Parts: sequence; structure tokens; C-alpha cells
Amino acid sequence: MSRGIGEDVVAVDLSIDQTPYRTDELERVKECGARVMTLDQIEGLKNPDVQCWGTEESDDGDPPRLWVQNGMYPGTAFTRSIGDSVAESIGVVANPEIFILELNASHPFFVLASDGVFEFLSSQTVVDMIAKYKDPRDACAAIVAESYRLWLQWNVLKL
Repeated sequence: MSRGIGEDVVAVDLSIDQTPYRTDELERVKECGARVMTLDQIEGLKNPDVQCWGTEESDDGDPPRLWVQNGMYPGTAFTRSIGDSVAESIGVVANPEIFILELNASHPFFVLASDGVFEFLSSQTVVDMIAKYKDPRDACAAIVAESYRLWLQWNVLKL
């Protein structure tokens, strides 16, 4: 979502990722029986008794994941999902978070995209890219191309 402020267009996030990084989501899934650990912790490379992850922005590619108490599954890095019956048993729910905002003339456009975009591009970067195009399809193509390019870089660096 964007809001025009003078000649600037500023990103306004309408959602917050539902992951174990969020204290409220972490506590909710733990109350439902989830074990929350990184892959390094579950594999014995890091102390399983210490919460060793920082923030979503600072993680080193090893996010906190949800596991059943005595197993190495499902290993999801999210706390909300539709149709994941194994993860539902440890607190993953399909209930959406709802945010209501009345659109008006100060909102020139809004963006609906998945984590495939926002994993690599900030909300403000996406808004800045859109503002450069007259045709929304061209803006969309540019955003997809850039997030794909950044994903390829990330994927190569991970190898």
C-alpha cells in the first residue's frame, strides 16, 4: 500500500509476517505444543535450549521453525497456513489477521504480493519501483524481474 505525501510516495505495510520471530505468534504456537528451533538447533549444531535467532532482517538464513515435540517435522518457518494438517497439530492456524483501511485519494495504489517478492525487496523499494511506471503491468514485470535477480544472487551465495 502506498500513501502520497507531497510528491513522495511512502510505503505503508498492511500486514506483518506470521512467523515465530513475532513474540505473540511464538508464544501461541508454543502453547499448542510446538518446539521452536532453527535447523542448526534441531541438528545439534547449536544449543537447543537457547533462543539463538535475532530478527527476521538479521537472520543468517536459519530462521526459527516449528517442530513436533519428538520429531524432525514439519519444520515450517510460518505460523499461519491453509490446509497444513500436520502443522495444525502444533498451533499453525488458517485464521487470517485482518487490517481494515479506507482507501482515499491519498493512496495512489496498493500492492498485493507474496514473500517471493518481499523476501528480497523492501516495501519502500517496491513502491519506488511502481512509482516509476505508468503501466501497472510494466511495474509488475520490473518487480518480478528484480526479486528474481536478487533470489538468484542469494541462491548462488548460499551454495
